[in-house]
Amino acid sequence: MDEFVRKISALWVEQKKREILYLEALKKDGMGSLRRMLSQGHFSAVLFQKEIRWIYDYFKCFLTDKELGEITSQSSANQVFMQEIKESDQVFGLLKKNEGTIILSYKSLFKYIDRESEARRILDDHLERISEFHDILSKLELSTVKTSNFKLAI
Repeated sequence: MDEFVRKISALWVEQKKREILYLEALKKDGMGSLRRMLSQGHFSAVLFQKEIRWIYDYFKCFLTDKELGEITSQSSANQVFMQEIKESDQVFGLLKKNEGTIILSYKSLFKYIDRESEARRILDDHLERISEFHDILSKLELSTVKTSNFKLAI
């Protein structure tokens, strides 16, 4: 169970990074019609952190494990990169890469949880939603690259 608690706390940190990346993306100019999707990504990260906290609190050892709020998420290189990039395809690519990393984190937890548990249902729901974001971002990244290549050809 120690390994599971460590992995679930790492997932919480990943969701915190996800929240910050979507917030940084929302600050970018030129996101226009995509603000709704970016807002949903930000909101889901905040919601998922709360649900992960519930799972963590249920499984943690109160004598040895820290509170999630005490686990600090360092400013990641991705956050700095997000602040500096200008092209929307790079924004989508970075968000997609981050979603892919989080998908792998969720999948690594499944061997520790009973299929019929409430925690598994919550994590399955998270995984499904994040996979949807990953697919949307993949399509946006691809269409943005195609559009910019088309403009270069003209």
